[in-house]
Amino acid sequence: MNKTLYCLLMIIVANLAISEDLGIIGKTYPIGEQNLMDYIKSRATTLVNNGQWENLRKKAVRDTENKIDHPPVIAGIYPTVESSVRYYDPAVRINQDIINPYDKSIIARKGQIVNPTMYMSFNNELIFIDGRDKNQVEYALAESKRSPFQSSIVLIAANNFRDLLRQEQHLFFYDQGAALTKKFNIRHVPTIIYQDQVKPTKLRIEEVKL
Repeated sequence: MNKTLYCLLMIIVANLAISEDLGIIGKTYPIGEQNLMDYIKSRATTLVNNGQWENLRKKAVRDTENKIDHPPVIAGIYPTVESSVRYYDPAVRINQDIINPYDKSIIARKGQIVNPTMYMSFNNELIFIDGRDKNQVEYALAESKRSPFQSSIVLIAANNFRDLLRQEQHLFFYDQGAALTKKFNIRHVPTIIYQDQVKPTKLRIEEVKL
């Protein structure tokens, strides 16, 4: 038990033990309010018996399925009208010393700029598409097959997301909270991101016109 809570309880018990019985001041009345737990149980029983509980359950399932099948569209992203290429620098400035927990050696110092591509390869290709566009879906599936990298198809919008998974027998991801599209400043789809050999310390961002 929390020490503060224990001490408080001990003070209350002690006060009760030494309190003087002051008798009854004024008229007393019995407690008329229903016990909260009894009310909850009674309410739940009523909902089950009249069928409302099942209706609420079905509505919750429908709402959840609808959110999965029709996730919120990420605003401000349009079909690619002209193919283009730009590069993203993944280097970051360290805001505190990074210390090896085993030998206490300093891996990177505060203020140092570190580029992760200099230590490990980015062996993944991100393919951003609008899942509502059949042509973009077909392009992404074809690109994932011919790519030398492990591919991840990222949706910025979708209709009947579960049907898409079943029909294509492929794993799709949705950009929750627009985290990736904001990070890479995605404005058009399809867009593919991967590490090439032209600028190996950066990530190539390629907008593809279909």
